Amino acid sequence: MKDEPTTPVSRRTKILVVTDSPILPSGLAETTRLIFGSLLKRYPEQYEVHQLGLFQCYAVTTPQWPVYPTMTFKNRQGKLDFVPEDKYGQKTFFRLLPKVQPDIVFAFGDPQTVLYLCRPPKERRYKLLLYINFDGLPLPPDYGPVLNNADLIFTKSEFSKNVVACCVPAVAKGKLGYRYSPADLERFAPVTEEVRAEMRRDLFPAWMWQEAFVLGWVGRNQWRKQNWVLYKVLHYLRTGQYLVCRRCGRVSLFDWDPARQLHLNAEGLVLESRPGYRYEVCAHCGSNEIEQARPLQDVFLWCHTPEEPDEAWPLRWIEGQFALRRDRDLYYTPGHGLKSALAPEDVPMLYRIWDCLLYLSGGEGFGLPAWEAMCSGLPVVYTNYSAHGEFLSRGKAGLPVGGILQPEPKNCIWRMVADVPQAIEAVRRLYFDRGLARELGANGCRFAAQFGIEAQVGAWHRTFSALVRPAVAASGSVLV
Repeated sequence: MKDEPTTPVSRRTKILVVTDSPILPSGLAETTRLIFGSLLKRYPEQYEVHQLGLFQCYAVTTPQWPVYPTMTFKNRQGKLDFVPEDKYGQKTFFRLLPKVQPDIVFAFGDPQTVLYLCRPPKERRYKLLLYINFDGLPLPPDYGPVLNNADLIFTKSEFSKNVVACCVPAVAKGKLGYRYSPADLERFAPVTEEVRAEMRRDLFPAWMWQEAFVLGWVGRNQWRKQNWVLYKVLHYLRTGQYLVCRRCGRVSLFDWDPARQLHLNAEGLVLESRPGYRYEVCAHCGSNEIEQARPLQDVFLWCHTPEEPDEAWPLRWIEGQFALRRDRDLYYTPGHGLKSALAPEDVPMLYRIWDCLLYLSGGEGFGLPAWEAMCSGLPVVYTNYSAHGEFLSRGKAGLPVGGILQPEPKNCIWRMVADVPQAIEAVRRLYFDRGLARELGANGCRFAAQFGIEAQVGAWHRTFSALVRPAVAASGSVLV
């Protein structure tokens, strides 16, 4: 990595960050803490950071720079809520400008959250840098001309960059790039088997076997993330109600009645995805070497997810539909909720006690849990779509799962619904081949090491320097 410019500066570069409040446990907040906390630590005399903090309502950590929350009000229930007209800081931002007088506005979020900031360059005195957290395709066509007003546009993956490039052909050459989140290799790091076993003894609930094979999930319960698929995969793994071909190893599912939770008898056995197809040979390779799977009752699902009143799928209902029970088949991080999450320094313990991250999300702007799993040496079973599918595949850090693409309601952005038989096959491979699991985990750790905090923050420093002081910027493109 080239040395950053060291020419003395007359004053600190002032950056106003617009994104989730840094006190929150969200992925946006964590990435913001990594970038700007490290930037201030490494270049204390060159930067001054302020932030317009979105959705600031409770804290899991303490901010390192001044944070200005958006407007709130008390609703009819007497609870604090956010003013809709200021949801993304549309009012607070313009009140802050005269006070902060930034050199750079760094706006980080989904495209719709930053559109109001995209004023033409001639109408503002600061440089506008967008870090777009885009999680699928296509980009709404009316976003393009507005986003193009920014001085620089970064996405969090090449996948997202290509989506923007295709949908916004008017973006000026040299204005569009992508940059992965910093990999926190110090906090998220592999541990020895001895340490892992000790952590399991301390953290596992009493009913869960110490030698269990634990699938982990980190994230909210949202339509985009397709959480219900996790429960369906767990149902089949623990009951063995599926067929496995001894020749090709592929999985086929029984047709079943979700209302009665009863499987049809052998005489009526049909493919779940192909009703009416009778099982006489493997549906994949044609072999007659098919047999019912053995239940893997030492496989459990650990969910680090809050139960929300407006959740996409009520978790209790999904558990019932797939005949799963808490504290028997699956486990939720105790006390975890929207207003009671683990502190950032405690999150790594989850990846150290799990055997695999089951990350079957329908689409991610980046997929920080998958990135953290890679840093921790934890293999991932993942949907091969959007940003997380990109870096996991490049790093050979897990087993990809295909599926079908389905447009999300309202915005029509395509999401992947994971193929359940493929997901079962992938988990079984890791379950029966622990050496493969270790190899994939090591691959991911090596890949993430290329994007450590030192490297990524250095890249942001060069970009910021080139925006405000082109004469002293390092040689090369600011998009590198």
